[in-house]
Amino acid sequence: MKYALIAALIGLVPAICLATPYVPADEAEALPASEAERHIVTSSPGPSKLDYDPLTRYEMACDFIVTMQVSDTSSAAYGGMREGEHLLGIIQTDNTSESIWMWSHYYDLTGSDDYRDNVDAAWVYCMNHPAYDEEGGDSETSGYYRRYNCSWALRAEMEFRRVYGDTTYKAYAESCASYLCHYPMKLTIPVGMARRLNPMIMGWVVGNLYDYGEFVGSTTYMTKAVEMADSLKLKVESSPARLHNKEWAMGGGVLMWGLLHSYFKDDPTGVDDWVAIHAPYMDTEVDSSDYQNAWRGWAALGQWSAAAELGSAEYFGYFQHLADTLVANDGDLDGGIPVTDPEGDDRDQSWVTNYLGFMCLDRMLEDAGVAPVVADARALEVSVLHSPAVGVPTLMLELAEPSAIFFDVYDVKGRRLHSADLGRLPAGQHSVRWEAAREGEGVAPGIYFYRLTGSIRSATGKVVVLK
Repeated sequence: MKYALIAALIGLVPAICLATPYVPADEAEALPASEAERHIVTSSPGPSKLDYDPLTRYEMACDFIVTMQVSDTSSAAYGGMREGEHLLGIIQTDNTSESIWMWSHYYDLTGSDDYRDNVDAAWVYCMNHPAYDEEGGDSETSGYYRRYNCSWALRAEMEFRRVYGDTTYKAYAESCASYLCHYPMKLTIPVGMARRLNPMIMGWVVGNLYDYGEFVGSTTYMTKAVEMADSLKLKVESSPARLHNKEWAMGGGVLMWGLLHSYFKDDPTGVDDWVAIHAPYMDTEVDSSDYQNAWRGWAALGQWSAAAELGSAEYFGYFQHLADTLVANDGDLDGGIPVTDPEGDDRDQSWVTNYLGFMCLDRMLEDAGVAPVVADARALEVSVLHSPAVGVPTLMLELAEPSAIFFDVYDVKGRRLHSADLGRLPAGQHSVRWEAAREGEGVAPGIYFYRLTGSIRSATGKVVVLK
């Protein structure tokens, strides 16, 4: 729960400040929806135009949020994350969960456990101020803040447990997952802030709930996530412009990420066509407004998701531009990011910095080591051995650098027959075969099409199977 240190606020917080406070129900329902931002098309998307190492920038972000953590062990807010350099009296659970993810993931990236004490302190705060007790209550119309917090709690606990093998906070995550299952948000609202905000909150909910269900092996959570995502998908399809909506600290790119992590993760039928149709509606830049850099973060997350699904250099270019713009906002090189371009370097905020780390920098890192992904239009290098072939042909895949690889096979009617996550493969040559052949199911003679998809590049082709 947000912890307000009244004494600290006096003389420190200006009369008007841009934070992410909970907006009470009566106010939220009376507020008009924010005006849509001007949709700017980046003229020449492509590789980064700034010279920076994503891992170095990630570490800088981790160091900055350390300075925002309450370190006084006698304080009721011990371990919590302050909102920003000029908002030292606002301490919140969502910012704290985000920071747990950042610091835990740093250990995974580098093998360096420099932030473990910060992680442990952050958990103390979260246990004292759990996500499901945040402001706003359980209202299906206006209780967005608890849903937002519970989703970040799942993301944080998953990463902490995955990296450290520590199940201490498993019960807390289960409570948050259960809350999300029992308290979905109402999506159809004629007026007010919630009309635009609730679908985006649910995009964040369904993606995290499905990922958590997959992580713990719970079909209950995954099924519930897909059920909610089905309604959300219909909502997006009825008005694709929702993909560049912005409200509160949420941006429409989360809808792309959320549906790809839930509905289409469960059933990938037609996913490429769906993404190709809807991705052009997402923001490629956000030129102004109260939560400018937060909205850039969500836009970047959506653009990355489309790029990874389609193997598109164009969408990766938009992602890179948004990430670069966020990095460029760190004028004093302290790792922190303000919420808008005009903000001074003494007004960096912890949650916006966490957005940069989770939504941008991590997606530019290939592995624990270091290299940023370089986007271009080249296809993966693939050759087919013995086509036509008796049985199943072997594909030879050549990787210039390590990459996550997905393998799909289709018949002549476009039906997906096989889908496999091959994991992250090292650089070099790899043989790829249709798993069905090893499972003894056999493959009927005919013409088939394959698709191999890497982080950015992809390859498609045809193989012929004989009797």
